[in-house]
Amino acid sequence: MLEGRGLGQATFAAHVSGVRERNQQRVREGELDHLVFYMLQSTSFTRLPPIEPAVSAKAFTERRSIAPDVEARVDALLAAIDGNTPGPRLGYFREIAARQHPDRASRRAFILGEYSRAMRFLYDKEFVAAADADAAAATGLLYQQRGLSTDTSVEAGFLVDLGLATLRELEPRRRVREVLIIGPGLDVAPRTGLVESGEPQSYQPFAVIDSLLGRGLADRATLHVTGADINARVVDWMRRARGTRPRLTLVSGVRETDRVRFTDEYRRYFETLGRSIGVEAARAAVPGHLTKAIDLSAGITDALDAATLDAVVDRLDRKFDLVVVTNVFPYLTDGDLTLALANIGLMLASDGILLHNEPRPLAAAAGRAAGLSPIHSRSAIVATVEGGRSPLYDSIWMLRAR
Repeated sequence: MLEGRGLGQATFAAHVSGVRERNQQRVREGELDHLVFYMLQSTSFTRLPPIEPAVSAKAFTERRSIAPDVEARVDALLAAIDGNTPGPRLGYFREIAARQHPDRASRRAFILGEYSRAMRFLYDKEFVAAADADAAAATGLLYQQRGLSTDTSVEAGFLVDLGLATLRELEPRRRVREVLIIGPGLDVAPRTGLVESGEPQSYQPFAVIDSLLGRGLADRATLHVTGADINARVVDWMRRARGTRPRLTLVSGVRETDRVRFTDEYRRYFETLGRSIGVEAARAAVPGHLTKAIDLSAGITDALDAATLDAVVDRLDRKFDLVVVTNVFPYLTDGDLTLALANIGLMLASDGILLHNEPRPLAAAAGRAAGLSPIHSRSAIVATVEGGRSPLYDSIWMLRAR
């Protein structure tokens, strides 16, 4: 399959080196995308009204200039950075801005330049690709070129939980001990709907632990979960969490409105989320969102480990019973997806399971070439959208290592 894409033995080492370098650049671009989205939406460092990124992208493209309200927000952010305004997300972006440029004038020009770059991509995604005859394919090609986001969402755990429930029905005697989560991410500043009620967290590992324990697929005493991410900041957060009892702040990425309504199935998932790993604590409501806080039980984070990994060009020298990959494969070209699945196949134990949500048919074909046999797939609706072209939904695919 790789040779059919022009990648042979003679060029393989150079290709791997090039992918590694390119992906590190995409990590930096992804962090700067989050900086831009935070600058536009956050209410923690300024009283200026938030700006919806897609609206801003349209105005920027049509006017061919940066609007005064955006410049005002950039100046407010710079003042907060220079003034040591407290806040966990602000501290995250303070370090990024200082690393890029030491003085305020050059930082301002830099942030405005990154704003322009991010808005050009967002306009192409929301208004150009969306109008294409094959909008999904056009959007997919854009994602294969954009920065690597650290975004994570509660909704991704919904389909993983459904996949694990199916696995339990298919194989009631199966026990999972070693788990690898590729790209668990960090909740810093999403493209839209920024909620700053809690500190940035990587909560997918805990959602997977909760599902495995709740579905009877694992035992606390023998379960070991490795979160592997290409972004060192995500890895650092998971390593700091080990042996502690952080309070998880869970907020739905989707906001319910008069037109957008959560399904009963998703509501049930959110309601029970966390019951196998801790106890629910009081927390402030966020209008339109499902919210909860979970105080983790003692010993839960002892099961957590972390590793830096670019799954396209790296693999861990270990075998796993379960590998979970959500919202990572869309960032990979066809060639990179083929390489990633080959690496995952080599990290799965015999009869191990891969759960992913990548819809490209190539994922199934490359998986088979890597020794992974599809055994199940399903879709589920998170929310209905009145007047929309389709509901908000996701899918999960289950593959077994031969």
